Amino acid sequence: MGSEGWERVRTGRSGADVRRSPDGGAYTKSGSGPLRDDLIEERERLEWLAGTDLPAADVLDWTDDGETATLTLRTVAGVPMSELSPSEAPSAVATLARFLQRLHAVPRDSCPFERWLAVTVPLARVRADQGLVDEDDFDHERAGRSADAALVDLLDRRPRAEELEVSDLVICHGDACLPNFLVDPSTLEVTGMIDVHRLGIADRHLDLALATRSISDTGLNPAYGPEAADALLAAYGLPADPWRLDFYRLLDEFF
Repeated sequence: MGSEGWERVRTGRSGADVRRSPDGGAYTKSGSGPLRDDLIEERERLEWLAGTDLPAADVLDWTDDGETATLTLRTVAGVPMSELSPSEAPSAVATLARFLQRLHAVPRDSCPFERWLAVTVPLARVRADQGLVDEDDFDHERAGRSADAALVDLLDRRPRAEELEVSDLVICHGDACLPNFLVDPSTLEVTGMIDVHRLGIADRHLDLALATRSISDTGLNPAYGPEAADALLAAYGLPADPWRLDFYRLLDEFF
């Protein structure tokens, strides 16, 4: 698929080179090294999602020369939840809660991707050892700490988190932040989820932790706020464990 005239997209935080087709109907994501690995994982997950009723982008093309990979996707219709107005935010929060319920209710034995702690904690250690953790982007409660110090904290907490995850393993998006869910601007129903390279079986608190953190951050998402985050948990309908919410935000610092 030719890329002449494709416009570079400068929003987003994945680090990949993202470009939009002239007609807006498709976009490409290219990356090398760890970004290539992310694209491989995203392609695999999108191909699996295509066999479900969960809305996500269609894979149009894939190239990989062993160093750089390029994933071409059909554009998902809709607007990111992060771009909605304050008047739309309450309905959007309820919509996101329903969508997470739907995702988490999919039988987990149908999903081949593992993101439980036996997988993700070792990955966190590798990323810390390789200097891939962005210490400047830590949440405010960990600002100024080193990746090594955060890793010690993570490893100290891991045994308790592994005991607790057993009863709450579901299919998670893995990066359930507001920009990664698109909605119909008229109905505010979810039209698709994007950036799914971390999708897999994990404790439901992973999604709830990152969704509530995203909603609470009025610097990034000014239409929402802490009350909206509380509303998400209430609408989701199951009690959330504050200790696990904090643990999975700590884990996310490494990715």
